[in-house]
Amino acid sequence: MLGRASRIAFAAALAWCVFVEAAELFLRVQFGMEVDGDWYLIVADSAAADCLRFVRAYAWQIAGVFAATVLAAAASAWLLRRASPAVFAAVVACAFLVVAVRVWSVGSFAAWKPAYVAFDTFRSAREYGRIGRAGRWTDELASRVRQAPEGATNYVFVIGESLTSRRVPFYGYSKDTMPRLASMGGDLAVEGPVRAPSPYTARSIAALLVADGFSAPVWFRLAGYHTAFVGAQPRWERYCSVAAAVFAACERKVYLSEVCKDGCRIYDEQVLPYAAEMMKESPFALFVHLMGSHFEPGTRVPEGFAADEGLDDYDRSVRYTDQVLSRLIASLPPRTELFFISDHGESVDSANWRDVRSEALWTVPVFVYPASSAPRISSFADFVAAWRRRASAGLAPQQRQ
Repeated sequence: MLGRASRIAFAAALAWCVFVEAAELFLRVQFGMEVDGDWYLIVADSAAADCLRFVRAYAWQIAGVFAATVLAAAASAWLLRRASPAVFAAVVACAFLVVAVRVWSVGSFAAWKPAYVAFDTFRSAREYGRIGRAGRWTDELASRVRQAPEGATNYVFVIGESLTSRRVPFYGYSKDTMPRLASMGGDLAVEGPVRAPSPYTARSIAALLVADGFSAPVWFRLAGYHTAFVGAQPRWERYCSVAAAVFAACERKVYLSEVCKDGCRIYDEQVLPYAAEMMKESPFALFVHLMGSHFEPGTRVPEGFAADEGLDDYDRSVRYTDQVLSRLIASLPPRTELFFISDHGESVDSANWRDVRSEALWTVPVFVYPASSAPRISSFADFVAAWRRRASAGLAPQQRQ
């Protein structure tokens, strides 16, 4: 019985492995993306008609993935019923050797993608399943929408990427990485720095923009606001689907990766025209997701940007964020507040990228414009409370005490 159970388990695992590897190959070639455990969020955030169009557009590729899986299943059946113990043992040994080589070469168990996807699916279902539900707009919610009060304040929430307060002059950094924001003087409130809820984007965005069972876009739609989102980060890459689930309820969504075709480079300043268009209908709650100072920060800025100012690549990316954010602030219509917070920092004080022991990875800046209406934000919980209070009231915020 044990031998038969082992064979059944191995046969099922072989079919799963082939399916995941074939799907990964298809997605990498076609979209440059990876497979992870958040696949169910992609399906949940896509209308049935969109799914059908996708299947029609990539019918041959999808058929190839399933054909490879069927062949693997056939091979599994043969292993299960016909192969001698010696042949079966040899196949198992070869499989474990391949896995060991892949794990050793990359230095991580995630190198074996079929196991990683299986593990990540269960983990994501536990950690992010509630995010998918919190960000989903339903007919029942639509029946609860109330009219926003006359003259309601507009809101812009900007989520930065990998910006540590350790490289921002407002918090004591010696280099002038944010001259444009500094020139605003008392018009800009500098809060924090605060400790990020997580060193990872997906978890941080979920913690920053989900409260009381709903995402921020859902709460603002319920308050009668026009909601919109524009993002410089991809919609469907590893963990980006979690962020997409948070912003799913926005009535209008633009991902630069979906409008920038033919291999063009994406920079944060490209969100500005879309943001300007989205701010024409009041009252609005606009959510902006930047690429900021993400891994390989030198690639996040246009070629030659601040090249002769003695700044390293990370500082150049901070200077670029300064430019983009100041231009966005300059375009705000009357009665509009802007909140900026980074999802997490970066381990610029360590030789290792994403060193979780680094304080620079955990401390992030918070900016509010105009300063006259800024709440005191000394923790990420204060940031959540600030937008939650505004979404509930739909009124101009109280003045700082």
